[in-house]
Amino acid sequence: MQDMERVPALTKKQRKKKVNRFILWLGWIFLVGLCAVLFFRSPLSKIDSIEVKGNDMVTTSQIIQVSELSKGNSFFTVHHKKIEAALVSLPEIKIATVESHFPGKISIKIEENKRIAYMIGPEGNITPVLENGTQLENRSWNDRFIDKPLIREWEDESMLTKLALELKKVDPSVLSLISEIKPASIEDPLRLVLFMKDGYEVQTSIRNFAKNMNWYPAFVANLMQEGNPKGVIMLFDGKWFIPYENSVGEDEEKVNENS
Repeated sequence: MQDMERVPALTKKQRKKKVNRFILWLGWIFLVGLCAVLFFRSPLSKIDSIEVKGNDMVTTSQIIQVSELSKGNSFFTVHHKKIEAALVSLPEIKIATVESHFPGKISIKIEENKRIAYMIGPEGNITPVLENGTQLENRSWNDRFIDKPLIREWEDESMLTKLALELKKVDPSVLSLISEIKPASIEDPLRLVLFMKDGYEVQTSIRNFAKNMNWYPAFVANLMQEGNPKGVIMLFDGKWFIPYENSVGEDEEKVNENS
């Protein structure tokens, strides 16, 4: 009882000071809250622009549609990883990076799977083949520039993947010389016939395709130096040349033997 009597009671001045401090804190909290509400209602908190870079096969409008972004949406609720995962689910897109830049700008950077060849369908329609072996059957390329080899008469999808992986390893200068590729025969699915832009024909295999084809420029340079006519270049573990005139003669002999 004696201890309680020793506790000094708050003076009127002290009570007023404490109340004023409480009111001041309430005022600050209200002011901060009001500013936050005004900010999130203002244009500064909204997406003002969406920039897409690095895309070629996939249009900017398609990318924005898949991202589900639109101007006017909240800038602070953009889920970067979710958008990136949605974009890389498209077969054309290898890597997607989404970044936010205050105020209001969203940047999407795309790295696509490279086009490595084009497939010619039974009806003459042309579709891209990507470096991972995916054929974009839903994307026509007929009205665009053809800058990669054309693949004809192809049926085996698993072999197409293997070929695409090999084409990716071919030197670009050699790849640019290949006009068309087709299977040599049904009996040997690995064997290929290539028609080159410089007039030669090449027979080779999917097995060690890149390694063999990278020999092509040196082999042709040697043929030209020796003054050989155009013909068939065989690029396997062994490498040799058959002039067209010889191969025609051999075909005629086979026809005569069978008749």
